[in-house]
Amino acid sequence: MERLPDLLIVGVILYLIYYFTLRQWDYDTQAKRDALKAQLKQQGLSNAYHFTGAVKLFLLVFLSGGGHMFYWAYKQWAAVQKGYKNSSGTPLKFGPVWRAIGWPVSFYQLVQIANRTCIYLHKKPTFPAWFWYALWVLSAGAAWYYPAWWQKLLALAVFAAAPARLQLRLNALPNVPVPNRPKPIEILAAAMGLAALSAGVFALQKFL
Repeated sequence: MERLPDLLIVGVILYLIYYFTLRQWDYDTQAKRDALKAQLKQQGLSNAYHFTGAVKLFLLVFLSGGGHMFYWAYKQWAAVQKGYKNSSGTPLKFGPVWRAIGWPVSFYQLVQIANRTCIYLHKKPTFPAWFWYALWVLSAGAAWYYPAWWQKLLALAVFAAAPARLQLRLNALPNVPVPNRPKPIEILAAAMGLAALSAGVFALQKFL
């Protein structure tokens, strides 16, 4: 509990860095707009994403202890890879299964692609990828470090907020309502994720 204010201070500092360094869309000249669009195309965009309720996603990730991230990451990457395009025509490496397994790393690139798409379509992007990654490291570390249950739940809530925030921005791209009622497959995926995560934690504790 004594270190909680320190984490909050770090979070505030990260947000201030994000706020003052966020790249805004420049509308001064047509040449600048075209140059920015060309740059975004070169870096890579996607015209397809997986749409689901942001509140539902937050609850499923939170209640599954983060295990639902595997299913959500798979669905997102399966959609993104179908609609991914860049100027060179180079496809994304690794399929959605491998990217779902390695979601702690692939999420960084997913946020980058989503933010570029939002900017290209003149939509508000979410926080930069580095911001979420730093916040994830802090929240995951806090969940392991702090012994109190409420501290672990708070850290898990911050962890679950990252994909939910990204999903909220993605849902604004088509500008259509997305239902928040979970599907049976999503509940099953969350339950399996929780079971797999619990087994992994148990095995790790035995090993250590």
